[in-house]
Amino acid sequence: MLSRLTVCVSLASVFLGAESIRIKWPSQLPFLQHGVHQDVLEKGDGMFRAMGPAPPLFGKPIPQDERDAWRVDCTSKLTKHECIRVVDGKNNTFWQTKVTRETIDVLPHNITIDLREVKKVNALSMRPLPDADLGGAVAGHKVYISTDKKAWKLVAFGTWFGDVQDKFAGFEPQLAKYLRLEVTSATNETEYVRIVDIGVWATDVPTPSSLGLGEWGPTVNFPLVPVGVFIDPIGGKVISFSSYAHDRFGQGVTDHTTLTATWDPTTYLISQRHVRETNHDMFCPGMAFDVNGRMVISGGETADKVSIYDPTKDEWTSVAPMKIARGYQGSITCANGKIFIVGGSWGPVGRLWRQKRRDDTWTKFNDIESKDIQTHEDWEEDYRADNHVWLMGWRNNSIFQAGPSKEMHWIMPTGTGAVQDAGIRGLANINPIIHDRMCGVAAMYDAVEGKILAAGGAPSYNYKDSNGGIRSEKATTEAYVITLDQPNEEVDVQIAGDGGMHFPRSFAHAVILPNGETLVVGGQEEPRVFTEDTPQLTPEIYSPTDNVWKKLAPNTVPRAYHSFALLLRDATVLVGGGGLTNQLPVNHFDAQIYIPQYLLTSTGSRATRPIITETSGPSVFPGGNFTIATDSEIVSASLVRYGGATHSLNNDQRRMPLTLKEVGPPYSYFTSIPEDGGIAIPGYYMLFVLNAQGVPSQATNVQILVSPEYQE
Repeated sequence: MLSRLTVCVSLASVFLGAESIRIKWPSQLPFLQHGVHQDVLEKGDGMFRAMGPAPPLFGKPIPQDERDAWRVDCTSKLTKHECIRVVDGKNNTFWQTKVTRETIDVLPHNITIDLREVKKVNALSMRPLPDADLGGAVAGHKVYISTDKKAWKLVAFGTWFGDVQDKFAGFEPQLAKYLRLEVTSATNETEYVRIVDIGVWATDVPTPSSLGLGEWGPTVNFPLVPVGVFIDPIGGKVISFSSYAHDRFGQGVTDHTTLTATWDPTTYLISQRHVRETNHDMFCPGMAFDVNGRMVISGGETADKVSIYDPTKDEWTSVAPMKIARGYQGSITCANGKIFIVGGSWGPVGRLWRQKRRDDTWTKFNDIESKDIQTHEDWEEDYRADNHVWLMGWRNNSIFQAGPSKEMHWIMPTGTGAVQDAGIRGLANINPIIHDRMCGVAAMYDAVEGKILAAGGAPSYNYKDSNGGIRSEKATTEAYVITLDQPNEEVDVQIAGDGGMHFPRSFAHAVILPNGETLVVGGQEEPRVFTEDTPQLTPEIYSPTDNVWKKLAPNTVPRAYHSFALLLRDATVLVGGGGLTNQLPVNHFDAQIYIPQYLLTSTGSRATRPIITETSGPSVFPGGNFTIATDSEIVSASLVRYGGATHSLNNDQRRMPLTLKEVGPPYSYFTSIPEDGGIAIPGYYMLFVLNAQGVPSQATNVQILVSPEYQE
């Protein structure tokens, strides 16, 4: 195998012009092809990096005989390295922006490809030089398409990681004759850019009309696989993380650090950060926001560590380690502001210890045992039985465990702890055999009425074993509405919709929307980690008002194991990730923006939003009152708690509908927060108002404080 150092580039000589660039090229450079299990030694840590990004599920790269007819324009070029080089099909030529003794054509720059005919395209690929990490490879970028070279549509943007792998900017299939790659930054902060090859993928996959079903907006490209994601409640930025590396995790690796990438939706910019200061690999953790909007990340790969991200300081810090090392656990913020953790002990499940954060200490609950929350059908037994526990804070500082075990429970995090049966999640008269639903979803879409949607999942984490043998049942379409009343009482369970969802799903995600509907997206019918067989590409939405499930606009990117979905401040939904392995080509370094139908008119144009012009204050206690002023008439409002998503779990999210009374001047409204802090769990919420057409506003922050009755 040829070393990366076969290509010897002196960066000092690059700045002297084309005549001075001295590059020793082999006859053909060894670039990895997607789907080929070929290892490339990564210098420095002795690990192997084999997989680039997952290629598009549909379509193929346009062949070279067609590429030979393409025309290419660019805003800067160096002699002998013109922009046409990116489509000549050769690995020993490249395009470089102009760099001479006298001048540097600084970024941004763009390169435009004329396909010579309109095609249905769904991806652009970019191949860097083998010394990409030294500088000059594309980092920050935007991708546009056009049919006439006049009206341009943004289809992808973001930041690519600075390694030698081919990069993709995928997007939903669309007609285009022209594609433009705009380079906004380069690796190592150089002001020039060099590209070996740009490819375009075309597809004949049908694209039926999605009018009335929402639409998929641009793709956001991340420099890592976003396995865990949360929204900074102060600044609204999207913070994602992978593991100690951008494209893989490694059990037993001694590098206890985490790579993060932060996207600012207001600027399109994505920044990168290597969190070393906490000595914590946060892959596969528990996640919960505290009352002050700090994200508390517990366990994971470095299984005893606990790290906190403070958005007011943009700072990561360590706190006291947990008393039991764990990953895959459930985590939730309670009515008293403390954080409760259960499950996820990375191995044989004996006696589980429950922990809560209090003054940088952890308290054990000795009287709650593993049998109280674990599943009983998983063929991987104890390793999976206590994974990804569905938890919801409730009245009287209680916690409701909705799953994934079919047996539901009340948990009281006081004294030495207590557990009470809450009933079975299922209806025996309709489904005589009731199963556990590992890696299903649960979301409290109406906290005032105690309404929880639980859907999907399978009896086992994996449908097949590592040899491909079938070991369990497939995922289910079953969906239920669980209604809570008083703690320690049996809960009410009813079927959600006409028999459940349209599609069986495991590894999916549930996102609560401002109008009370719940979006369920992604997943697989045959769940198996690090695979993309039987993906579910058509999302669906549950409307509790009509008790129906509705199919939505399909997408073309599988979102299975290690994917995520989150509600953004603008009421769109970010859906992304998947993979994080160097064994199979399933790594998705991107996310897609889903635009719900409530933001669109019947013709597909953007609807006019109401605007929140003022609120009476930034924070309020449970039971407190506040006012909302808007620019136009509204008919409803809701608070949606910020959440963090990983492994199909987002226990933090919940929605509280608000009752409005118009007061004072036009478009001024009075409302109250529920009195019980178990309904109004402390923390930061997104306040949305909706007009008579159901169009939501951009969100404004409201912080709910810890109720005085729970303060110590």
